[in-house]
Amino acid sequence: MGFGLSDEQLPLRYAVWRFVRTELAQKAARLLIWRAAANSDQGLPSILDSSSAKSFANHVARCVTGKAVQLMGGDGYSAQNPMERRMHDAWGGGMAVGAIDFQQVNIASAMIGRRFDQKR
Repeated sequence: MGFGLSDEQLPLRYAVWRFVRTELAQKAARLLIWRAAANSDQGLPSILDSSSAKSFANHVARCVTGKAVQLMGGDGYSAQNPMERRMHDAWGGGMAVGAIDFQQVNIASAMIGRRFDQKR
């Protein structure tokens, strides 16, 4: 594909920096998910672990796909390009696992030790 990595579009150092940053964020999201799953398997389900993993992984997916579509320009948001579908899946997946805002309320509740009413 090569979108966004040519010298005309981005300096090479910036492209490499963005790639490394994206890879680190994806690995961190995976580790959070694996930690939540491992603790759940051991009988230690934690709202803090699961909500942190969901929130961060969803944030990373939205950022990565959004930046990829931007780098591709108009072609990135075309229905013929698979990146368009990935971006829609990232945003739709966020709604399926719970909105980031709700996950962050769960994180705060677990950290403080007090439940917050999410219906107001």
